[in-house]
Amino acid sequence: MEEILESEYSAAAAAGDAASFVLSRLPHPDTTASAAAAFVVDVAGAGGGRTTTLSFVALRRAALSLASGLRFGLGLRRGDAVLVLSPNSLLLPPIVLGVLAAGGVVVAADPGSTAEEVATVARSSGAVVVVAAPEVAEKVAGAGVPLLLTSRSMDPRALSAEELMDDGDPTALASPEASAAAARPRPSDVAFVFYSSATTKTAATMTHADLIAAVSGASLPEEGRVCLASLPICSVHGLPLLALALPAAGVTTVLLAASPSSDPTAAREAAAAHGATDVVATPDVAAALAAPLTMLSSLRRVTVVPALATTEARQAFRRWLPWVELTEMSGSPEKMMASASEQVQVAPDAASAAVIAHIFASLRYINNVFIPSPKPMNTFYFCNTDYRKVPLLKKIQKTVLGDIISKSTANKILREHPEIISKL
Repeated sequence: MEEILESEYSAAAAAGDAASFVLSRLPHPDTTASAAAAFVVDVAGAGGGRTTTLSFVALRRAALSLASGLRFGLGLRRGDAVLVLSPNSLLLPPIVLGVLAAGGVVVAADPGSTAEEVATVARSSGAVVVVAAPEVAEKVAGAGVPLLLTSRSMDPRALSAEELMDDGDPTALASPEASAAAARPRPSDVAFVFYSSATTKTAATMTHADLIAAVSGASLPEEGRVCLASLPICSVHGLPLLALALPAAGVTTVLLAASPSSDPTAAREAAAAHGATDVVATPDVAAALAAPLTMLSSLRRVTVVPALATTEARQAFRRWLPWVELTEMSGSPEKMMASASEQVQVAPDAASAAVIAHIFASLRYINNVFIPSPKPMNTFYFCNTDYRKVPLLKKIQKTVLGDIISKSTANKILREHPEIISKL
């Protein structure tokens, strides 16, 4: 069965179908990597021990089972709009991938919208089905379209995406008969529509080609990557990145359920507890990560959506997290994800490296709690907001010793290690 799915979707990926492209990049079902967690919901918050997970192989099966249920059970045709209204959950990634695999268009709206706003979005998008979380389902009553709950309900009359995932046939779409009966979406076909508000006359749209470019640009395969997500999955930047690109890169994505995912304190604690290497953050969460004495030695990349508001916030981030690659995103996601942000990569000289190493060595024990040392740092990453060339060596040294590390601390270290002075 898995061989059929793998060959079918690997071949279809070249045709410009975003779902097939993502499915072809997921870990192969026959490998141990497929059993790893693609998504984790931290129920207790900050790694409190209660988590639920969705593996890569389960993500693949759920998405394809849902797609077959939508296509053959509910009659979804290529280009039909499906309005998705839900906060972050383990069900959202397979719902997004399943709708795309069925040939549908994912239409996303803020789950905090009013019933009138939901009805307006449904009419504007021409949605044929609304997929909504049970807690916001009452807002769909006036939309005038069929409702599919995200999770199972006690009401025997209510149908849910979860039931279609559990009971559907993940091989149905891969059969020769099904392939011949329904053409796959073209690269130029719209795949994703996002309404920031019901009053917005124009919505942000992305084609299948846009999504493939976004996934290709944002996917950075690297063993052991863990991303903490503090963005809504069904947002203009969240859907391409969180629902598609990160699983395609084999990344484990942690979602917070105990508190709002945009809570800066909860996000900072969770990033430390889960050993996050990546964080996709709102500006307030990014600022919280850069708080003094926040030990996030595993952190390597932070993506901020939208960009940090002030130069002071950017300088504070550099000061406390100098080894972290900062990407600030604004504008259309397909353009921002397809090309990396302009950055300056600064290799520290021996003196600067000695200062940084001394600082971390002195902070390994805080309140008698051992803090693991960060991985060896061969490169510092800075966001080059002015798009200037790499500064001269003396300017780099001044930045490292005079900005990231306070001058008083640097002078103390230099007095204790006079051999460093000769290297400046």
